[in-house]
Amino acid sequence: MIPSSIIITGPTASGKSDLALELAQKFNGEIICTDSMQVYRGMDIGTAKPTQAEQLAVPHYQIDLCNPDEHYSAGQYARDAEITLIKLGEHGKIPFLVGGSGLYYKALIYGLDEMPQIPKEIRLGVLNDWEIRGYEKCYQELETCDPELASRLSPRDATRVQRGLEIFRTTQKKMSSFQKSKLGNQATRFPVKIFGIHRERKALYQSINQRTEAMLKIGWIDEVKSLLELYSSSLSSLNGLGYKQIIAYLNSDLNNNQLVEAIQQKTRNFAKRQLTWFRQEKSLKWFEISQREQLFQETEAFLSKYH
Repeated sequence: MIPSSIIITGPTASGKSDLALELAQKFNGEIICTDSMQVYRGMDIGTAKPTQAEQLAVPHYQIDLCNPDEHYSAGQYARDAEITLIKLGEHGKIPFLVGGSGLYYKALIYGLDEMPQIPKEIRLGVLNDWEIRGYEKCYQELETCDPELASRLSPRDATRVQRGLEIFRTTQKKMSSFQKSKLGNQATRFPVKIFGIHRERKALYQSINQRTEAMLKIGWIDEVKSLLELYSSSLSSLNGLGYKQIIAYLNSDLNNNQLVEAIQQKTRNFAKRQLTWFRQEKSLKWFEISQREQLFQETEAFLSKYH
């Protein structure tokens, strides 16, 4: 049986991870990360992966699951996380699901329709088009065949643009046609309470700017150099937020000031898109990061019903 769980989500740099750590320590919990980039090994600083000290304080799951050149989907995440949830329940632990990837936690709590199997030749064909024709032509194709999906994606989002094209070329159907029946159903598969953490916009942007500078100071550029010794810079994972800009810096396409400003701007834009996504979640209750006491009280009230 899947135990009742607490979800802590919100835009990047909102303070949700630190808050979740406090909650897990207070309520005998353990943390399941819901971040689509923290699943990759070796991508630690740039994904704000929990530190070793944080992982020693409270066990964290669903991180370091695959290499950057391996595919990992929301459906796979849901299957893996469900196994972890059940194990935590068997050990009397409260699961706290924490992260900014809304599709991941939604796939887990609402379920996903089974996506079609993609033939190898179609997958290779899409990848070849991305590399030869370029991202703009591929995105234009997606706008034609699945405008609903395209409107939610950046043209440079290699993983999701390619996935949308793979599904359409295989089935002649939009990806959204495989997602609507369950993600549109707001009845969760098990009891959950969803909290969204946010800051006033000026404070959020300041937090983003400061965190970017701190991550660069502690070795983010060296982390990318190490990754490039093992993997191609064309991987979709290495086109992720910040990694793409650092690769441009290493290729002398950006100077240091431009690098910092580019990552900060891209991260602010990403936070805006996250907020747009989370507003679709009708059962999500928002808290300012300063409203810790109220959130702790609501957590306790919810858990008292099921534990």
